[in-house]
Amino acid sequence: MRLTPLDIRRQNFRRTMRGYDVEEVEAFLEMVASAWEELVESLESAERELTVLRARVADFDRMESAVRDVLVQQQQSAALARKEADREAELIIMDAEVKASNLISEAKERIQILTEVIRELQDRRLSILSQMRAFMDSQNRMLDMEEERIRSEMVPESEKLPGEEDGDSPLLELTEL
Repeated sequence: MRLTPLDIRRQNFRRTMRGYDVEEVEAFLEMVASAWEELVESLESAERELTVLRARVADFDRMESAVRDVLVQQQQSAALARKEADREAELIIMDAEVKASNLISEAKERIQILTEVIRELQDRRLSILSQMRAFMDSQNRMLDMEEERIRSEMVPESEKLPGEEDGDSPLLELTEL
């Protein structure tokens, strides 16, 4: 399933008595959706740029192929014309290879930068998840401690209060106080 910023913004959670603050959850979801939207836009931009660069490399490949075709045709000409055509073709090929090499180098550098950005964003995402997990763990520990405190304060069923008979409620009536 592909998650979109709109999916994050529209996400609803069940309300419970001891749940999280609704406004905080909604604010956090909006922040996550905005960050996700920026990441998606950045990735789409990088993909468009990569497509353009690949198209340019393909153009240079076609140009190189065309130059080679011209070279084959020139070889069928007279020896003098062939030598001149060979030199010219070699210059064109070298220029095309230099240009193609430069474009490929630029594309590789951009891909490396984009890969590093993606890794950084993934690290940030993992960090946020880790922080969220730590927060939730601490809240669970607090709930466990509160439950244990309540259990430790409970009067055991086996203990009867002075003057209490079987079936009597362990709680004193207000009038008895």
